[in-house]
Amino acid sequence: MIYAVYAVIVSIAALMGFVLGAINPEGMDPTLFFVVDLPATPVGMVIFGVSTIGVGLGALLLLVAYIADRYDDAAV
Repeated sequence: MIYAVYAVIVSIAALMGFVLGAINPEGMDPTLFFVVDLPATPVGMVIFGVSTIGVGLGALLLLVAYIADRYDDAAV
């Protein structure tokens, strides 16, 4: 269930990146992880949004899954 929510959130980030890239407001120069400069096109914004949200939420999701696996229900 949580993986489906993760996929939906990443998909929304892709959609919003495409919309923002199509609108192309001035001064929008995305930099992926402060290293790779991406163009402010729909594809560049999709890559930026999916990568940023995917890695950020993915790391938190893995951390929660790791802690949940190590949690001892009998100790409570």
